[in-house]
Amino acid sequence: MFTKILIAEDRDNENLGIVSAVQEFTNAQIDTAQFCDKTILKIKAAINEGNPYELLISDLSFTLDYKKHTITTGKELIKEVKKIQPDIKVIVFTGEKKPAIIKSFFANQKIDGYVCKGLYGLSELIKAITAVDQNTIYACPVSKDALHQKNILKLEPYELQLLKLLVQGYKQEEISQYLIENDIAPYSKRSIEDRIRKLRDDFNAKTNIQLIYTVNQLGLID
Repeated sequence: MFTKILIAEDRDNENLGIVSAVQEFTNAQIDTAQFCDKTILKIKAAINEGNPYELLISDLSFTLDYKKHTITTGKELIKEVKKIQPDIKVIVFTGEKKPAIIKSFFANQKIDGYVCKGLYGLSELIKAITAVDQNTIYACPVSKDALHQKNILKLEPYELQLLKLLVQGYKQEEISQYLIENDIAPYSKRSIEDRIRKLRDDFNAKTNIQLIYTVNQLGLID
């Protein structure tokens, strides 16, 4: 069983509940961090001390204080933690239940478990910790149902490329030039405009800014 666990959760009552539940069935050292930046510092410090954390349990949203924060979301946090310590196990424990987001974390962030908060959240978290400790991927019933949904809108590689270029601030003329230089078709400005318009319709977005925000919130682009 895990001997050293770090919990990233911004609410004190949630932290206490998680710590209490985990301590009931393991003798692991359990540390907590209320902010993403603090979590990163603790991960690095543990590695430097030669006693790294084996498991990170993280929420996805964090309420920030008056201080400046470099990392503000669980998605960014997990991505950064994986860069620092690739072998650490990660369980997401959150109230976020959107199927597209759940699928994205398993596919893109390579997490080991996803548990939705709720009436049976803590008991499901214990099941997740047990499974992950045995190198088994775990999804709670809610997230498992989401993973099996077939009607989630998927983006084609070409559409993902367009969205990533929009995120980087490219104008449509610049996108066309980029596609030409990288031999990606279709690259005409008309084709690009039509595809972006279709994406706005698909995601019910009135502007490109709203489109980018929506797909980013759904975890469809990294």
